Amino acid sequence: MTIEAVTQELFEASQQRRVCKVKLVGEPSDRTIHPYGICQTSKNKITVVCLQVDGFTGATKLPSYKNLLLKDCESVEALDMRFLVQSNFNPEDPVYKDWVFHV
Repeated sequence: MTIEAVTQELFEASQQRRVCKVKLVGEPSDRTIHPYGICQTSKNKITVVCLQVDGFTGATKLPSYKNLLLKDCESVEALDMRFLVQSNFNPEDPVYKDWVFHV
């Protein structure tokens, strides 16, 4: 998928509150995420801001908030499951510099 196609799929999924499977470059399996948005961080990286609920991860316990690099997303699949935005999600947090979109 192109970066534009990934962005469009994540945008539509976030607006419809649809859970997604995301495959990142170099990882052996998918991640299951709740896509909250795409932004430029305070460190000038373009990231997918999400709540990861299942799938590949390091030592982090799930569910956990993640900032996944958009350029590393190989594919995105919106699933038929829906999610609720967590009450502790704060799009005004200073780590998020400029939003492309968010829930």
